[in-house]
Amino acid sequence: MLNLSNVKYRVTCVTADGKQLDLTNISTGLGWSEGAKELACKIQLKIACVEVGGKSIGELVKPFTQIIVFADVGNGFTEVTRGKIQKLSVTETNKDFYLDVEAADEAGELRHGQDNFYFTDGHSSSAILEEILGKWNVPAEIHVSDVKHGKKVYRKKYLCDMIADVLKDIKEQGGGEYFVRATSGKVEIIKRGENSTVWHFDIDDNLVKVSESFDASKVVTQVQVVAKSKDEGHPAIEQTVDGRTDYGTRKIIYERPSAESSGDAEKAAKKILDEQGEPKRKTSIEAPDVPTLRKGDKIRVRSSSGESYFFVKSLRHNAVSQKMTLELDYAKDDDKSLLGQIFSLAEGSESDSSDPP
Repeated sequence: MLNLSNVKYRVTCVTADGKQLDLTNISTGLGWSEGAKELACKIQLKIACVEVGGKSIGELVKPFTQIIVFADVGNGFTEVTRGKIQKLSVTETNKDFYLDVEAADEAGELRHGQDNFYFTDGHSSSAILEEILGKWNVPAEIHVSDVKHGKKVYRKKYLCDMIADVLKDIKEQGGGEYFVRATSGKVEIIKRGENSTVWHFDIDDNLVKVSESFDASKVVTQVQVVAKSKDEGHPAIEQTVDGRTDYGTRKIIYERPSAESSGDAEKAAKKILDEQGEPKRKTSIEAPDVPTLRKGDKIRVRSSSGESYFFVKSLRHNAVSQKMTLELDYAKDDDKSLLGQIFSLAEGSESDSSDPP
């Protein structure tokens, strides 16, 4: 039985001499987050400026000191995130001094290094990623569906931008959606929603708050492909690709570049409909904290408006309130038969994904 009503947290740092120092009893405001547009998981906390072993915390906790967060949900403490201090400031309140700390994990380092690379036509995705990360000695696990890439010329590019370009190619060639994160000091490039444990959140049991909105103002239902022409007059209509025309006709025109085939133009039109053919759905929830839940994980949510599967777009863990806030992406193409074991937080019940919802 899984019970998250009494989650315990522990936070430590690794000092310059390699020793792990427990900061739990002198820390407040612990939380960590993974933003939608951020690579790194970021840890925030306040540390009281006291003496430990004859040294002040200011001597032991410095920029680039590693912070490690552990959590116990009943099976002992396990690491949930780590990062090196990027921001540090001292705050005085009624003669009490605190260090305000923000740390970021290894994935964030990909934003701080530029390089030049050249890859000839035909390189595989994993070959490109391995060469980029290998040159920088980044410990990494790469789990991608390989596709062949055209010539790549990177000049003075950040590592994260080169990796994002490769992952964009994979997605556009039908290989799936991949993203970057770090776990236990190692960078991972993994497919979204590949978690084997799928948490279930229910408005009747464990959801504190659910917010949903739908925006249909930019929906496109039809794309008309026309040939590019310098002549005056109406360009020739080559094909019309329909989406959800039951919403009405909201047409845009896609001008096919002269070097693009009609087949590629059709793919481009379908991509537009895939991205803009439905009302934009925004969903956020607040629930009891699941310390091991990560950005990119797949979850199941049942609210008054129904039951759906989602991918975690961003999240914030709050160790003080023992709650978390999640921004979600609707998993519209989800195949329930591919899901792993589903865990409910209500009473810790477990069910197989093949069970009816």
